[in-house]
Amino acid sequence: GRAPDDGRVSRPPYEELPPHVRAAVDAALGWPVVRAASEHGGWSPGVAARVWGPSGQAAFVKAVSGAVNAHSAALHRREAAVTPALRGVAPALLGVHDDGTWVALVLEQVPGRPPAQPWVPAELDAVLRAVERVAEHPAPPGVPDAVDALDGDLGGWAVLAERGGATGWAGRALDRLVALEAGFAEASAGDGLLHLDVRDDNAVLRPDGEAVLVDWPWAARGAAVLDLVALAPSAALRGGPPPEELLARTRAGRDADPDALRAVVAAFAGCFVERSLQPEPPGLPGLRAFQAAQGEVAVPWLRRLLGTK
Repeated sequence: GRAPDDGRVSRPPYEELPPHVRAAVDAALGWPVVRAASEHGGWSPGVAARVWGPSGQAAFVKAVSGAVNAHSAALHRREAAVTPALRGVAPALLGVHDDGTWVALVLEQVPGRPPAQPWVPAELDAVLRAVERVAEHPAPPGVPDAVDALDGDLGGWAVLAERGGATGWAGRALDRLVALEAGFAEASAGDGLLHLDVRDDNAVLRPDGEAVLVDWPWAARGAAVLDLVALAPSAALRGGPPPEELLARTRAGRDADPDALRAVVAAFAGCFVERSLQPEPPGLPGLRAFQAAQGEVAVPWLRRLLGTK
């Protein structure tokens, strides 16, 4: 994810990983890394690099220190735990190093590149097709329901009702927004597989023009429209269509129950607004500005869905 300006997280290069972490990666691969190229974007202060071996072998390495950001390390552990169940959907997990501080994931490298930014319509459509393909997969055993996966990120309007901070229309409509977001559990229910963090930096466009979703710590079970609602604000910020138009491009978006859609948009909008008012997390400058910008898209969208002035 990126702020609407060029505020990206600056990732350390692969070569700056501690020697023992790089040795563990080589051991997991069975060959030495001789070249690495960082991927940019995303909201982790860790390494994210394509790596190659002496005979052209390829892999992808994600590594972060819990001493820099404990939450990022926890997400890497969560992704390591769930990825083996996502065979055929997510890049294969080739190895894991976890010494209690450093967590490194060694993954299959997906040939291709991130979508261009600002969004190119054909590339956004490829990502939307990938979202729909993922949702057609039944969520495997052990993957949490969306309401549980997002537990710490829900209830933003209720928090703001308690401590203050909601302004403008949201402040005037706060009681209604609290009631709406309380319906998220019912509105989000479903059996399909969800990514829950679809953005341009979590997709790779293959040479054939189709997209693959990567970075799966938030894998969950639920209604397909959740991934579309989560994507829509950041897509609009970076040259994509308004949220209503993005949803209209997909079957899941067109078929969404209006009441369920309002509850889901309310929950995500509340999360963006409430999180944007918190202190900047360690190692992630710009995250709160990015959340605020997404809230500035999601709240007017919710207002339009509710037909209120």
